[in-house]
Amino acid sequence: MTKRHSTQCAALYLRMSTTDQDKSIAAQRNELKKLAKRRNYRIVAEYRDEGISGDDTEKRLGFLKMREDAVSGSFSVILCWDQDRFGRFDILEAGKWIAPFRDSGVRLETVAQGEIDWDDLSGQLIYSVNQLAKHQYLR
Repeated sequence: MTKRHSTQCAALYLRMSTTDQDKSIAAQRNELKKLAKRRNYRIVAEYRDEGISGDDTEKRLGFLKMREDAVSGSFSVILCWDQDRFGRFDILEAGKWIAPFRDSGVRLETVAQGEIDWDDLSGQLIYSVNQLAKHQYLR
């Protein structure tokens, strides 16, 4: 487990691909604010992509802006409702999207899966297996 300062800056990432999904943007935001409070995170940014599939990352302008801001050091953790809300990347493509976050020291924490450890072998394996399943769901 990563050692945390008393308060870390967090960004919320909210995404849904259709209006009939089980977790609306408002519902995701509500749960993420509760998570931030429990974990003593200070929310400094919010990014959202509505009506865009999780594997169509080139069109996810909120995600791309979040990646840009992460590289500039704006926050140290991304809070997301579920790993599939963060993205449904093809397993071989996932590294291209995740590496800038990890290289900038930014972590991902979800309501559904908890903290995702991109630095640890077992964390990478678990993330990869989940990612493969979430991407295959689209197919």
